[in-house]
This record gives sequence, C-alpha cells and structure tokens, in this order.
Amino acid sequence: MRMTLPTRELAELLNRPQEGQSILFAGPSGSGKTEVALNLALSLIRTTGSSVTLCDLDVVKPYFRLRDMLPLLTEEEAARLEIIEPERRLLHADVPTFPHNLHALLSSLDTVKIIDVGGDAIGAGAIAQFRETIINGDYHLYVVINTLRPGMETPDKLKRMLMAIRSAVRLEITGLVANTNLQAETTVEDVQHGYDAVKALGDSEGLPVVAVLISREYADSVVNRLTPDATRLLSVIRTFNRIMDTIGSQTEF
Repeated sequence: MRMTLPTRELAELLNRPQEGQSILFAGPSGSGKTEVALNLALSLIRTTGSSVTLCDLDVVKPYFRLRDMLPLLTEEEAARLEIIEPERRLLHADVPTFPHNLHALLSSLDTVKIIDVGGDAIGAGAIAQFRETIINGDYHLYVVINTLRPGMETPDKLKRMLMAIRSAVRLEITGLVANTNLQAETTVEDVQHGYDAVKALGDSEGLPVVAVLISREYADSVVNRLTPDATRLLSVIRTFNRIMDTIGSQTEF
C-alpha cells in the first residue's frame, strides 16, 4: 500500500490565491515554471470553487504550451480551466505576441489569474508592458528555480539570474520556489541541496522560500528524509513535460 505523504497543497503554500489576484511565475528555462503554474491551477480546482485562468505568456519556449497539456488532464479538470495564449498561427513569430484583450483579463476580479511569463530575462521582460495593469491589482510574483539546470550551479550564478529577472520584469518578487530535480533520477540529496541553495539565495535577497516541490514518481524516497524547514514547505506535483515528449504534442500546432 502506498504511504500517505505528509505534504501540503501548493495552493495552501501560496496562501490560497483568491479571485482577482494575479499569480506570476518566472524562472530560467528548464526550471519547471510552466508545470508549477498548471499544478497551482489544479490545486485550486481540488481545494476551492474559484474560477481559474491560466495565461501562457512564455515567449521564450513556445513549443511547450499549457494548452497542449489539456489531453493529460481529466475531463473535469480541463473543463474548469480557461487557458489564454497567443494565437496558434503566431506562436513562432519573431516578436512577442499577446492576446488583444490581455489588459482587460489582467484587471478581472472574477478569476484567479495564473501567469506563466518568460523563461529568462528577455522573456520576463516581455510582461513589463503590462506592469501598470498588474501593479494596479493584487499580484504575487514567484521565481521557480531548479539548481540542477545548467548555469544554476553556484551562488553567484543564482544571484545574477535573479537580478536579471527582477530588472527585466520590473515587479516586486514575492518569493522563491525550489523545484530542484533530475526527473526520475532525483535523490533526497538533490532536493535538500537545492532547497539549501535557494534558501541561501533568498536570505541574501530578503526573499522567502515558499515551496519545495517534488514529483510523485520519487516522492516516497524523499518525504520524511528532508530537514524540518524543507519538509514544512513540501508539495507533491504532477509532471507533464516528460509525458509530452513521448506523445509528440510539443510539435502539434
């Protein structure tokens, strides 16, 4: 029998976002922020009756789209999600393209707006054109970090990454999400060292670590083996990117 994992809902760790709030996720390419955005939406669906809108504004990695994940959800999950993204014919345009009604959507008080912004400083900067609309509302911006991705190996590199995103997006960062993993090869040491590195970055920048994420496929080997500080922030998420690799949906437009 599978053990009951003593972890928390992602929505709870992020203070249960309410309708009218904008929740933005930024982070380096490969950090997993798109999956984090979708998992927050699913967490809200499980635990609240809120309307949830996913805004796919990642102009850096257009071949991995939130809408392509819908076939991997249950019918009920998919029915409760509204997904906003650029027109399919414009996904590979040379310049960033956004839905024409995005300012109105970002001002809406009728839904929780979960926004996947660019994967690097350039992509994050693309959302800056909506800065006034965002800051006029209630928003939280989280930076998702996988310390096992290239370029994230040292404290200096982590700090430069965070500074670049902060400068590009021109919004206050609320907190950091530790998403350190090597997919199915992830060990408890990987998760703990990743949390420690993200925590050190947050301490140096005055930012809290708000969540430590692990996948279902290796959760049993990690839970109950982390430090208490990491354990209290632990949430189990579903992974979609690797599944999509096997069904070819990344190239279906």
